[in-house]
Amino acid sequence: MKRIYVPHAQLGASHCLQGNAHHHLVNVLRSRPGDCVEVFDGGGKSFLARIEKLTSKEVCLALVEERVHAEAVPMCLLHALLRQPSRFEWLLQKATELGVAEFWPLLTERTQQAHAASPNRQSRWQKIIEEAARQSARNHVPQLQPCLSLSEALRLQPKGTQLLLLNETETQILLREALVLGEAQAKLAVLVGPEGGWTPGEVALAQQHGAISVGLGPSILKSETAGLAVLSILQFVAGQLG
Repeated sequence: MKRIYVPHAQLGASHCLQGNAHHHLVNVLRSRPGDCVEVFDGGGKSFLARIEKLTSKEVCLALVEERVHAEAVPMCLLHALLRQPSRFEWLLQKATELGVAEFWPLLTERTQQAHAASPNRQSRWQKIIEEAARQSARNHVPQLQPCLSLSEALRLQPKGTQLLLLNETETQILLREALVLGEAQAKLAVLVGPEGGWTPGEVALAQQHGAISVGLGPSILKSETAGLAVLSILQFVAGQLG
């Protein structure tokens, strides 16, 4: 079914959409009055909606039925910025498809900072996330946090969050062992470093905040590949994938 993102959507209400939403429904999806579409609010709810009115500038929808969805274990991705902006944007898209709940872009000691934290880039990232949520039939639009240093991001993590620091030099604890140690339903946050990896000081800092340093085995994965691999594993363990 055709899907559209409508923030703050409410059952029984009529919502008139303009701009990009109007363009997508009319010119991309070729919708017509009387068609039914699925509306999601980005906060976990979705609704069956009917197109009541369509003009050259707006589309008016009536929300007629709320749909029930199972709640997934919340997963956060704290990921260092990558050298190529396009690779980080690809990561945002794919991690959204894999069910991440929050993104925390990180500035680390080995981060290339040329494309960090501009308002235009944050706005672009938000649009990428929203579109990926729509295409992958997700009702939660992941929350995008501002770009922060590792120390700031660690300080702001909620109490009780299980922190997993992916560390290519870690040989004592592998991911599967860390998942056994952690609480099955705890909020999970995965920390992924830049292309050059974490510095020893950053690993120590994360461990001071309760993070478990984990390895993924003998293979050396690219930064963006490692994060997506772990998200896939966590989704499988939580029963949301496969």
